[in-house]
Amino acid sequence: MGYLVSIKVAMLVFPELAFLLTLPYMVVNYRKYGSINKLRTLILYSFVLYLLTIYLLVVLPLPAIADVHTSYTEMLNLVPFMFVADFVKESPLVLSKSATWLSALGDSTFYVPAFNVLMLIPFGMYLRYYFTCSFKKTALLTALLSLFFELTQLSGLYFMYSGPYRLGDIDDIIQNTSGGCIGYALGWFAIKLLPSREEIDKQALHAGMKVSGIRFGLSIIIDALLVYVPYAVSKTSLPFVLFITLYFSLVPLLNGKTLGSALLKFGVEFENVKWGRTILRGILLAAYFCLVPLGLLYLANEFNKGADSLLFLCLLVITLLVLALYVLVTVAVMLLNRRLLFDRLSGASYISTVVKKPLDEKPESDKSELEKPELERLELERVELERVELEKPELEE
Repeated sequence: MGYLVSIKVAMLVFPELAFLLTLPYMVVNYRKYGSINKLRTLILYSFVLYLLTIYLLVVLPLPAIADVHTSYTEMLNLVPFMFVADFVKESPLVLSKSATWLSALGDSTFYVPAFNVLMLIPFGMYLRYYFTCSFKKTALLTALLSLFFELTQLSGLYFMYSGPYRLGDIDDIIQNTSGGCIGYALGWFAIKLLPSREEIDKQALHAGMKVSGIRFGLSIIIDALLVYVPYAVSKTSLPFVLFITLYFSLVPLLNGKTLGSALLKFGVEFENVKWGRTILRGILLAAYFCLVPLGLLYLANEFNKGADSLLFLCLLVITLLVLALYVLVTVAVMLLNRRLLFDRLSGASYISTVVKKPLDEKPESDKSELEKPELERLELERVELERVELEKPELEE
């Protein structure tokens, strides 16, 4: 039952954790690849959910603080393979009696070590498939993760308790590390069935050459926050839309980027009259994202005051429908990666500045070894051509 409680808590906590991670995750991916790959997102978020689940399996359920009266020496086992001795001594298994086999599987001397092994098998699979770790690195990282869990238990949940409420056991580290190594072996199937990390990176970089609507929308949100914070601190009486207009009109004149677009590695460009079109775009952008929605909200509020009248009620409904249509059209255009009205009118287009790395090429250290015969062949051909050139004058004479 304790396992089920931990899993339920993980499922409840994960949405909040995922929400907190989404913005940093998007920024990192847009900076590195220029796009967000769906498979990568599924892999990494499932990895976060998995780590959260096994962590809660380690620390939950929490006892009452008043019920913990243990010492660190009492709750520490440094003798390896005690679980083997416990299984031999206490397990009901009798190999000659098949009736005891099933009961042996349900005994704690078997299922506790088995669970410790199973718990970190996925960890080894993630490390081999997505993080492309070697066997030694996988074993080391698994052992370190297990050590972290044991120290968490031994410290009484980072000294929240006066003593440990669970046993810190060297056998758990051995079992967990074994699970990670088994997971490394099973990761071979993931490598065969799923696209490789290199293929995922290639797809992301290829998609990132085009600036998506979501990437643009995120940059607008970042820019708006960067403008709003100093605006709110200054407590000026000037309208916020004025600062937005100046920001999007003047800042891109420097290098075609705002702070938000520079963070996400893309810029805006025009075919001609750059400065004039940049200012025009800034004015239109501020009008589109500020004046239009704020104007509609203002009208809705005014019509609401006279909602007792059928005419004003109809005008209120129409205004709200126009506002809803405005939001739907804006979201649809961004999701479909189309240019918004202000970009069309100003003739703006977006260019990604993410550097597309030559993933097909091998590192120089590998090249020198793998292409050595080819280099030798080319060198021999060059020498032969030089010899032929030197012999030509003699033949002509």
